[in-house]
Amino acid sequence: MAVTVVVVSGPIGAGKTTLAQGLARRFGALHLHSEDLLRKHGGAGSRCSHQDRSLTLDRETGGRWLAEGVLTALHAHGPGASGRTSRLLIVDAASSEAQLDGLRGSPGLRVVHVHLVTPEPTQALRYAERRSRAMHEHEAPSPVEVAGPCEEHRCAAYQDSFEVAWAHPAERAVHALASAAELVVDTARTPPDAVLVRVASRLGLYGRTGERLVDLVVPGAHDGVDTRPLMAQLAPHYAVLFRMDGPDPSPSREELEDAFARGHRVLIESAGPSASGCIQAVGIAPGRVRRVVLACRSEGLAFDWVRLREAATLNAPTDLAVTLAGELTRSNWNARRFDQLTDAARHHLEELERVAGAPVSFLAPSPEARHLIERRPW
Repeated sequence: MAVTVVVVSGPIGAGKTTLAQGLARRFGALHLHSEDLLRKHGGAGSRCSHQDRSLTLDRETGGRWLAEGVLTALHAHGPGASGRTSRLLIVDAASSEAQLDGLRGSPGLRVVHVHLVTPEPTQALRYAERRSRAMHEHEAPSPVEVAGPCEEHRCAAYQDSFEVAWAHPAERAVHALASAAELVVDTARTPPDAVLVRVASRLGLYGRTGERLVDLVVPGAHDGVDTRPLMAQLAPHYAVLFRMDGPDPSPSREELEDAFARGHRVLIESAGPSASGCIQAVGIAPGRVRRVVLACRSEGLAFDWVRLREAATLNAPTDLAVTLAGELTRSNWNARRFDQLTDAARHHLEELERVAGAPVSFLAPSPEARHLIERRPW
């Protein structure tokens, strides 16, 4: 499986590191700084020294030095867990077409180039802010710590003025990379969270929005419905499982998005008799819902048909989970298949299906049953 390498380019102060950090934090991507690679090749000190070293390495290696650094980083971190986010690496940042060509020519890499732009006045302002922050951090270490190598490098990188760094040939070449990018974003017009959403969507990290991966279990309006056996039986089929009124907190929006991006199925037990109210409370789009299982309990003659029809109208169930009680239990308690039910029980279930407009897919022969009869594979 190819590793997705997001190559970020853009002028000084365009927001390259902010984007890279956001992708690393939100999606678990590996964040690789090109400045770290330059230091390993002898580049140190100010931004201009890094720019000089980048031009020299491009001449000496044809731009391959960046790709070699990426491959070395991937090898050092190993294959990672089997998941989308472990196959994502962010290169912060590329500064020449030769570097991009070297990455695109490397086997096993799916390269996506994102170019950020912003007006020169905004660049100068952001550069000055970072320079001031770096100098402050370097000059005022905490009482128990002194500035280490990382802080020193950060401070040294901002020794040059914006005008000097901006006029460097390596910086001037960056502007030409916009034409080679799959996505160009103006960060002066787009806030950082919106930049992250646009890039993540371009990478397909949110999954397909129309993929139906959510199943709901909704208790019917009838008293005494115990959904625990049904939830226990269905649980192995799902990657995410939770009860709306359970002791554990519901998954966050980001956790659900990650599950959808991986194609994982989600099972939710509603706290109330409304499927729409449940998905609204969780924050899931209706188009994500695949099945709605309406759970109900029936004692045959004592069953409330009006309330069943109302529940079916409210929830549009795709399946019914029925628990038999009373006389129906006494005559069917030892049934293990639908064809072992009595004629009276089968006729009763058929009428339930007609009123609800959905098939009985799960049946508990008695309220004490801990394993339900499944009519069809789930």
